[in-house]
Amino acid sequence: GFISIDCGAPEDVTYTESTTGINYTSDANLINTGMSKSIETNLKQQYQRQMWSLRSFPEGKRNCYKISVTRASKYLIHTTFLYGNYDGRNMLPQFDLLLGPNRWDTVTIDDASTDQSNEIIHVPSMNYVQICLVDTGNGTPFISAIEFRTLKKNTYVTQFGSLQLYNFLRCDLGSTKVHRYPDDIYDRYWYSGSSWNACNFGENWKPLNASIPDDSLSQTDYKPGATIMSTAVEPQNDSAPLVIRWEPEHETDQFYVYMHFTEILVLTTNQTRQFNIMNGESWFQNCSPIYHGMNTIYSISGTSGKEIKFSLERTENSTLPPIISAIEIYRVIDLQKPETFQGDVDAITTIKSVYALKRDWQGDPCAPSAYLWNGLNCSDHGNDSPRITTLNLSSSGLSGKIDPSISNLTMLEKL
Repeated sequence: GFISIDCGAPEDVTYTESTTGINYTSDANLINTGMSKSIETNLKQQYQRQMWSLRSFPEGKRNCYKISVTRASKYLIHTTFLYGNYDGRNMLPQFDLLLGPNRWDTVTIDDASTDQSNEIIHVPSMNYVQICLVDTGNGTPFISAIEFRTLKKNTYVTQFGSLQLYNFLRCDLGSTKVHRYPDDIYDRYWYSGSSWNACNFGENWKPLNASIPDDSLSQTDYKPGATIMSTAVEPQNDSAPLVIRWEPEHETDQFYVYMHFTEILVLTTNQTRQFNIMNGESWFQNCSPIYHGMNTIYSISGTSGKEIKFSLERTENSTLPPIISAIEIYRVIDLQKPETFQGDVDAITTIKSVYALKRDWQGDPCAPSAYLWNGLNCSDHGNDSPRITTLNLSSSGLSGKIDPSISNLTMLEKL
């Protein structure tokens, strides 16, 4: 399932983007705040159509999209931001991005004409996801596109938390292009060493490529696709290891790594390719990629440290050096803050609509506490869902009967 939202597009607009064939819809029925804006005209030819418009939020501390999803499904969520000097002020903003009540990331726009994106693999606990933009006093928040892609439940499994793509390290090794859908059926973005320098882990790597037809590649559930798997790297020096290393900002950060292998060359009878993967100790032994048969080797628990290093080392009886086609590196982010109790959310949403309240009521009513809805107080019991305990409507100019939905706020102590 794909949910593809073009933020700031005119209401009721739907279209098929010509290069990817992905269907986009306007965000107008998902949010009732913000303003539709367009990037500078001269930038449009460089970008796909969903990047031409954006929604900007000059008012309110927190503005939120509420997007219906299937609870407990696994989603790849991709948000994209292209400033494009839409306001003619050439002021590059910085703002926070929340997923529900939890901080997901800080968006820092470094360049008016370059898009920036954030990506996370997340399993929602509700039948909706709220994506919120928070004004931190460093310029007006905005957003260009929101994309949800359903993944298989048995992929990208963590012991806890969600997975944020680390430093855009989803690398199509040996390639020179960026790929997404339709090359990748899950619409993951694959970067190459020439498009993103961080994918150049090895100075002494040699690119390999071959043509693999889609139907001849036996896939794992991760399904990077034949285009991504038809390029690879090996060390220039046949006896050297292939080393993938990085230094995390925080040594307590947990990382999950996914390596994708296939043999892209036809080996003769006296050739063998076999290697061990070391991560300080033996991580995986006797890896021997099969011709056009795919293999994904991945973390079953997080890896952390001052330096993280994976070394692919050929075994004694291998005549060929190690090879790898693609790698993905994710950092765990623990979105621990629970959302407000669902019954309270339903009740307060009904109250907002029955009384047509024009308040700045956006996102989760109680969390995070810095953005508590005006007129509410909530109880906070650590890991339990917050409950609404006080509702003050005195400044809302209401008259008439009390709506029965207020009785659904079962923990209300003060009205």
